[in-house]
Amino acid sequence: MRLDNLKHALRIFLFSILAFLPAYQSTAAPVKIRYLTWETSYEQIALVKKIIAAFEARHPNIKVQLEATTNAARIFLTDAASGAPPDVMYITNEFIPPLVEKKVLYPLDEFIKNDNVDMSIFIPQTVSLLNVEKKLYAFPIHFSTDALFYNKTLFDRSSVPYPDESWTWTDYKKYAGKLTIRNQSGRVETFGTLSPDWLLVIGSNKGRVISEDGMRCVADNPEVRQSLAFINSLSGNEAPTAAQSMDTNDMQMFANGKLAMFIGRTWQLPQISKTMKDYQWDIAPVPKGKIRFCYMAVGGNCIASGSRHKEEAWKFVQFYCSSEGQKLLGIQKNCIPALEELANSKDYFLSPPPENAKVFLDAVEYSGIVVPITEWNVEFSSRIWWPNLEKMKASKGTLTPAIVLQTIEREGNQFLERFRAEKKIFEEINANANPTSFLLYFMVILIGIGLLVLIFFARANRQYWEGYLFISPWLLGFILFALGPMLASLYLSFCNYDLLSPPKWTGLRNLSQLFSDPLFLRSLWNTLYYSAFTVPLSLFFSLLLALMLNLKIRGCNFFRAVYYLPALASGVAISLMWRWIFNPEQGLLNSFLAFWGIKGPDWLTSPTWAMPAIIIMSVWGALGGPMLIYLAGLQNIPEQLYEAAAIDGANRFHRFYHVTMPMLSPSIFFNLIMAIIGSFQVFTNVFVMTSNTAASIEPGGPANATMVYVLYLYQTGFRYLTMGKASAMAWILFMIIMAITFWNYRMSRRWVHYEQV
Repeated sequence: MRLDNLKHALRIFLFSILAFLPAYQSTAAPVKIRYLTWETSYEQIALVKKIIAAFEARHPNIKVQLEATTNAARIFLTDAASGAPPDVMYITNEFIPPLVEKKVLYPLDEFIKNDNVDMSIFIPQTVSLLNVEKKLYAFPIHFSTDALFYNKTLFDRSSVPYPDESWTWTDYKKYAGKLTIRNQSGRVETFGTLSPDWLLVIGSNKGRVISEDGMRCVADNPEVRQSLAFINSLSGNEAPTAAQSMDTNDMQMFANGKLAMFIGRTWQLPQISKTMKDYQWDIAPVPKGKIRFCYMAVGGNCIASGSRHKEEAWKFVQFYCSSEGQKLLGIQKNCIPALEELANSKDYFLSPPPENAKVFLDAVEYSGIVVPITEWNVEFSSRIWWPNLEKMKASKGTLTPAIVLQTIEREGNQFLERFRAEKKIFEEINANANPTSFLLYFMVILIGIGLLVLIFFARANRQYWEGYLFISPWLLGFILFALGPMLASLYLSFCNYDLLSPPKWTGLRNLSQLFSDPLFLRSLWNTLYYSAFTVPLSLFFSLLLALMLNLKIRGCNFFRAVYYLPALASGVAISLMWRWIFNPEQGLLNSFLAFWGIKGPDWLTSPTWAMPAIIIMSVWGALGGPMLIYLAGLQNIPEQLYEAAAIDGANRFHRFYHVTMPMLSPSIFFNLIMAIIGSFQVFTNVFVMTSNTAASIEPGGPANATMVYVLYLYQTGFRYLTMGKASAMAWILFMIIMAITFWNYRMSRRWVHYEQV
């Protein structure tokens, strides 16, 4: 009887579950996908949210989490390395080949085939540029090209005809000269133009930097020489030099009537439309050399190969790039829609201003590339191409295009040969030769030894058990969060590791490659140069300040606070302030020198003066901390020592040398150690002060003149994703600092005095 009742109750329970199961399924949580975009402006984010809202209304079982950042590509890679990448990301065509090489993008061809998507609705070039090895890795949204922006008002004032498709580079230079206006002192009030992009002119002259098969650097050829000579002839005449255009940009100069024309891109249209209220303006095709040439950049949405919701991600990608999704964005002037229907519509991109907006669309037909988009092109550009061109610009005619191109071709071929050799070696490394268990075993052994040592000392000193118990949380945290990562870094320094694939053991290969890398040696030399001047100067001036502020005078506390203030301020804010101070044309420092009849140097735009500028700024910012330590040390020196020295007939200098310095030696020693360590770790100052200037595109410029060790370590690890080399660099830096510190401790016995009497 009881068994029958139990069976009956079980049936009721099962029927109840089955009855509620559909309701449970209908209320299941929706699938959440992440969308990572570069769009960070308030207006663009609002428009993207409109598309997301419309998509979610159509697909209530899918929720889209929007993430917007200017570092989208880097975040995408790090998230992919962690195994949780964003499902969808906005990407441009130049980033696709390296990401495909690292196998983090998922091809969309299968989705397109299954859904019978008609790709003919897109402008063909937008699809082809997002293909790698005949596979589509991003769905096209929009694209941008080049055009000549010109100020009609300034053209009319100088009686210069408006540019049209007949203009050549010769016409461009001739009319730029007529549009350049100088005041009575000879200073340029309005520039005719800006120096156009190097590769744009090279492409129009049918020049090549890399061979068609991508195997050789062929930069030293007549077409490229002619292109570089043409651009050099503009600088300082019709176009501003790097010093003259420091801390400004083409759109600011154009909007302020300080620039008559320049070669710009589609994305600049919205800003120019907003700011050009006092002038009439329009666009024209870029001038031609042997041919007309421009760049075409395509943006689209891609799906991560590690996404767990690829089907849902594809639905979002398809909706975003559809006509319905794109129309939600309204009239977009920053880029041309990839959909032919919208690109050719006078209600969208072709609507004025400018009147000749179709120039950007027509430029698709003569777009091309000079340097192929590959897994190595970013490193080639930042290590070889740009630094050598920056050196030529800064030389003011000393370095000719022929000399510079010979250097680029030689260094470029060395780089390509080294890149291919390294890639071949790493591909041949046996994937099984990957002793990842070594690190775990080593850590377990280390923890075991540590526990045995603790037990041994604890047994010998039972009264200290409580002490060991109290420090155990710190000890555990130190092993897990400090010692563990250090050991991981040590292990990775002997591996080939790019974040996206398991580390492969390579032995000492990272070290041998580093010490044969000219840029690594240059960064080490730059750091030693920086340290050799920054350390003694900061110690000297902070001691001088401390001596002055130790005087018993009225208002001394106020000045102590003032001089300590830079130590409390943000490093980025201070760097930006000094970047303006070092502006060669309008900066405070050169204006002060000009008042005394001294022509100031070009500072951050000059390879010779860039590092001294960084040193001056660093010394100024580093005075506060050491000054307070010196001040505390000075106030702890017994007054009777000075009285005794005075009785013995010692003058002020002798009292300082024989009393103050010995008694202050512990403070000097501490400040010396900290200053040396800080000087070898300099990063923020250089990164902020040298990024995106008129003289250098990459931080560490111009011409790698300020490429310090930690900045190169950062680029090696997070830009080139060679984490094995970056780890090796970190350990080399650790050994250098440790060796210098140990040597200082040994030498301190001779001059550091800890006794007061």
